[in-house]
Amino acid sequence: MLGLAKIALSLLGATSVLAKGDRIEADVHQLRSLSLELPFIDEGFQMRNYDYGGDAIVNTMSHIRLTADQSSRMGYVWSTTTLPSEYWKLDFEIKVGGKGGYLYGDGMAMFVATERMSPGPVFGNRDYFTGLGLFFDTYPNGKHDFATPFVMGMVGDGKTAYDGAHDGDANRLGMCEAYFRNLKDATKVSVTYMKGEFVNVQLQLQPKDKWINCFTMTNVTLPEHAYLGFTALTGDISDNHDLLSVRAETMRPEALKNYNYMPNAPVTVTPPIGSSSLAFVLKLVVVVGACGGLFAGYKKYVATSAQRF
Repeated sequence: MLGLAKIALSLLGATSVLAKGDRIEADVHQLRSLSLELPFIDEGFQMRNYDYGGDAIVNTMSHIRLTADQSSRMGYVWSTTTLPSEYWKLDFEIKVGGKGGYLYGDGMAMFVATERMSPGPVFGNRDYFTGLGLFFDTYPNGKHDFATPFVMGMVGDGKTAYDGAHDGDANRLGMCEAYFRNLKDATKVSVTYMKGEFVNVQLQLQPKDKWINCFTMTNVTLPEHAYLGFTALTGDISDNHDLLSVRAETMRPEALKNYNYMPNAPVTVTPPIGSSSLAFVLKLVVVVGACGGLFAGYKKYVATSAQRF
């Protein structure tokens, strides 16, 4: 009875967690005007809610190719609506790669900025931008104590230039090494923003890999009326830079008051009591019983031998 009571309590706890999760899901609102999914264009062969340009090409079967694996290419896609100012979460998939074995580049970026559709030298976007820049850099312009490729974040104020000669060393607010190039499957990226609190970036390099807590920038307040953009750039060396999907969501203002986000918080999972667990217990009982039988037999053998002498 005691064991059954423990099982019932465990199931009750699990139900409570699921109920809490359901409430959180109910408070989340998908921003469809900022999301991108196949086939990317409508019946009139137009891309709703986004504009694209430069060398970007839309493949309705698989991806938006911001740049092909050719030199001197620049491509971009920008939303026509702005992100919420208090809280948002972006989940997107990218693929970067090409024929280059040792030399390739330059990279791609995600921007949340007040300026849109302004091509330039910062991974296909203008310099002196205002807002968030998240860079997927594949070519080192200078010497560093970290490896390439890497992911880096900066917040531009519209007056400060990107330190391109040193791969953003002067602007870097967060970074992590991440070999996202020439992988079999797309790399998933999750970016979460809460006004005045943080920007958190997490990566899943391959479907079976664990999520990586890339970095968290704290005390960040991004400008209002900021657009979402994805850009890429190649120079003398090149790569394919593909965007596969984007999902954007926000949360009801009432829910944000009680929202406690902990990036990369440890999660303890208690396995359910099932057939595999019971089988393990039975095996353990059999082994212990066998050992006990052998020990009893050995004691009897010793006692019998002692009586003979």
